[in-house]
Amino acid sequence: MSSIREAIQAADDGTAELHEIPEWDVVVEIRSMTARSRAQFVAEMASEDGTVGGVNDPDRIIGMWWHVISQTCYDPDSGERAFEDDDQQWLFDKNARVVNDLANACMAASGLTEEAVGDAGKDFSGSLTGEDGDTLSDDSISD
Repeated sequence: MSSIREAIQAADDGTAELHEIPEWDVVVEIRSMTARSRAQFVAEMASEDGTVGGVNDPDRIIGMWWHVISQTCYDPDSGERAFEDDDQQWLFDKNARVVNDLANACMAASGLTEEAVGDAGKDFSGSLTGEDGDTLSDDSISD
């Protein structure tokens, strides 16, 4: 019989879901982030006082979207990462709504929704916003 530590270590707790992007005529596999990747993401987005929110710098927003997209999107056929490190430049020249929808789906897969961040005691008032300036909710995530 194994210990609880061994059972936890052996558990396959990652999630994966297929996400269709009709504008690009592709389906990507969105996998949940590891705890290490999520912690790095939150640390990169936190301000000096440790709160997350009020992200008004376009470079920080691009960095946030890129981190979550690059860490969670995979080719469902090959199992390889969908994007390489140098793909950030051209990806952010694509349609903003499509990239935003993809980033929201990736964030939801890793528990990075407003509700999940709030549950962790963080202020996420700088969440992604739609074209009309309203904060996007989980309802805006493409299936």
